[in-house]
Amino acid sequence: MSLRPGLTARLGVLALVAGLAIAACSGSPSSPSSSSGGGKTVHGGTVTMAYPPGTEPVDIFPMFPASDDTTQEIFWFVEQMWRPLYWFGNTAGGMTFNSALSLANPPVFSNADKTVTITMKHWKWSDGQPITTRDVEFWMNLLMANKSQYANYVPGYFPDNIASIKYPSATTFSITFKHAYSQNWLLLNQLCLIFPMPQHAWDKTSATGKIGNYDRTTAGAKAVFSYLSSQASKLSTYTGNPLWQVVDGPFHLKSYDPNSQVTLAANAKYSGPDKPKIAAVQFLNFTSDAAEYNQLLSGNLDYGYVPFNDIAGDSRVKSLGYNVVPWAQAGMNYAVFNYSNPTTGPLFSQLYIRQAIEHLTDQQGMITAALQGAGVPTYGAVPGYKPQPAAPNGTPLGDPSANASAYPFSVSAAISLLKSHGWKVVPGGTDTCAKPGTGSGQCGAGIKAGQPLAFKFTYSSGYSQIAIEVQLLASDMKKAGVSISQQPVPDSVAFSDTVCTKGSPCNWDIDYPFLGGWQYGVPINYPIGNVIFECGGPYVGGYCSHQLDSQMTTAETSNNIQALYTYEKFLNANNPVWWLPLQPYQFSAIKTNLHGTTPQNVGYWVTPEFWSLTS
Repeated sequence: MSLRPGLTARLGVLALVAGLAIAACSGSPSSPSSSSGGGKTVHGGTVTMAYPPGTEPVDIFPMFPASDDTTQEIFWFVEQMWRPLYWFGNTAGGMTFNSALSLANPPVFSNADKTVTITMKHWKWSDGQPITTRDVEFWMNLLMANKSQYANYVPGYFPDNIASIKYPSATTFSITFKHAYSQNWLLLNQLCLIFPMPQHAWDKTSATGKIGNYDRTTAGAKAVFSYLSSQASKLSTYTGNPLWQVVDGPFHLKSYDPNSQVTLAANAKYSGPDKPKIAAVQFLNFTSDAAEYNQLLSGNLDYGYVPFNDIAGDSRVKSLGYNVVPWAQAGMNYAVFNYSNPTTGPLFSQLYIRQAIEHLTDQQGMITAALQGAGVPTYGAVPGYKPQPAAPNGTPLGDPSANASAYPFSVSAAISLLKSHGWKVVPGGTDTCAKPGTGSGQCGAGIKAGQPLAFKFTYSSGYSQIAIEVQLLASDMKKAGVSISQQPVPDSVAFSDTVCTKGSPCNWDIDYPFLGGWQYGVPINYPIGNVIFECGGPYVGGYCSHQLDSQMTTAETSNNIQALYTYEKFLNANNPVWWLPLQPYQFSAIKTNLHGTTPQNVGYWVTPEFWSLTS
């Protein structure tokens, strides 16, 4: 499976699945740490939180399409009301498999890891009905009949890889897959997709129709899906539609005002171990960062953010009674080389050139100058953020050697590499190929005599931190005679450029969309990037390594963690993309009387059931 694209407000643009997880929780979860101490706890109250511009949720149906698969849509909206079968996220900010907050017990593997048996817990819907395997079956039937319309569907994977499903009782079901997978991968990348939905309230084909078992035929499942999707498209009816009031999460919908605000109220019938302490959370929509910042400076937000362009003045925000906390994110960040470009593609196809480029990339300097010291370096699939990822049994998912730079910042090392491969190096100028050819000490296949080591660097405009990063890159590259032509473009253009499809023109050189790599979050919980890096995939500019393809397949099917490490080491050493620092999701501004919000989850969840206010 793949990792998702790194536009955090558009997590599902490509509708792919994979990612990271942290160590499993044991026992009951405890509340996250407070934003600050002191004050008397207030029971109830409404917390106001800001949506980043353009991220207000526009789909309430849990079986959402790719166009609606966003951070705010899923983690800040749908999953507050409906919980997946397995919950991920812990109070330390990690993307942990959390057994205590899951609707079912951990899966039991059998049949040489082809079969998993799952037992439901005795949780209930808000109308008092029990959550049973019939609710799982309802979701599965709708998925199988409408899979191409679901954001997390990837051909060949869930549910295509299922051989059979059995529901022997209201509390137990089993899935047999067509072949064996790694137990960790199966839990963290496939079983986490299962999303029980209230069959007793939703299995209908019209507003006036009776509840039935329509989902048990393909035609019926299509009709039910069509009806529910049509209801979800009517945003103005969300508040009054009784469909959306049957929930199992800690909150239910109180009000929905398109393009303005969303209010979720505490679900008094929530079955989970941590009942909401606040009465409601109100998410406010803003047309721009400036509009949000003005409300923050007016003290009208409990939980907002300081725009990157204003972070230098965060002391002003702090003086108003806020803590400013970088929201670290889990993922890998990179710019994309276009291997298919007829002129510069041959340059990027040479590993030594990619190594030289990495030697000229001062990630720590970029973090200091552009990210207020709050980012983390990226050198491969598992970056150095904390807490570090681990499998449910505690085994680290990241090989430490693959977390460090294989080619540390060194201008002299870059120059030495280029000279040893036939380049005339001109520090401060532009290098040229002096020894064309494919032999030892020559520039490599497709590189012509006199060809300059120069390329265009297309990046998203409008983000001061990215502009600073690119300026630093251009300056450091020039020290070894590598010339960058800076090309700022709208983010939509930068992102669309990287998705090359067969038969379409892809004449860009290097492309860096905003948050240009891939950020992790459920259901992306295991760091295997098949759809990103595999031969024939459209997401990394035509990169192809059959050796890497084989390693990814082995890591997906083997229970030996070393198979995953082998894949990670290959990425780290071969630089299929240009690794760049991973910036914070945002610089959150949190009022000092709002507690339980930190540490913020690296997978972007918010868990308002843990929040509380003090007077």
